[in-house]
Amino acid sequence: METETQLKKLGLTEKEAKLYVTALELGSFSVMGIAHKSGLKRPTCYLILDELVKKGLISIIPRAKKLLYTAEPPEILAKQAEEQLSLTKSLVPKLNSFYNTDKEKRVVKYYSGQKSIHNIYEDVLKTKPKEYYYIGSAKELEGITGKEFLDNWIKKRIKLGIKSVSIRMRETEIASKEYQDTEESLREIRYAPEYIYIPDTIIIYGSKVATISTKKGNFGFVVEDRVFSESMMGLFKALWGISSKK
Repeated sequence: METETQLKKLGLTEKEAKLYVTALELGSFSVMGIAHKSGLKRPTCYLILDELVKKGLISIIPRAKKLLYTAEPPEILAKQAEEQLSLTKSLVPKLNSFYNTDKEKRVVKYYSGQKSIHNIYEDVLKTKPKEYYYIGSAKELEGITGKEFLDNWIKKRIKLGIKSVSIRMRETEIASKEYQDTEESLREIRYAPEYIYIPDTIIIYGSKVATISTKKGNFGFVVEDRVFSESMMGLFKALWGISSKK
């Protein structure tokens, strides 16, 4: 169920999301009633309801002859999200005071899993280079990040005015318009010779170089080092020179 999937993104477990949605449908209810409606066992419902009460999403009805519960309105989720965002913003300056930002220090960061890899792409936007460069397969790239994330990321990149300069693998090209080098897409593309195939994605932005494996590997790493970035840029230019526009 899509609603329950979205609730999981807000921090609820699968069963908590299921029980909260069921509670909204029922209004006031007993443990037996929600167990029957949700298909979960009563002992499980007791435990989950206790957690939802702690999270402020379920309330106990006072003065009832038997133990009854009721769901808090969905607006409570928005309020909690706002409070969490406010807390996070207040913490960032404090956490940054502990963060080592020495630009001359060579840093290698490892990322595993799709959500973690999304952080690499968000870092490209945060760095805000005038241009960023990448080598790889468009089809493999979409498989790594997921189409929805990639489409939204491209829109944000264009809004920030960051140009994409890429060398792609022709045999795995995607024909979708949003991935082509139209004027409004701020994108320039060349295709590597057929005898060269690079399934992984290599991204060069500022003093950083990211390498992201295929979906099967599902990991990536970022090297932050000016000299290494310049070396990789030299290789990019060499490959660019033997690649074609069509």
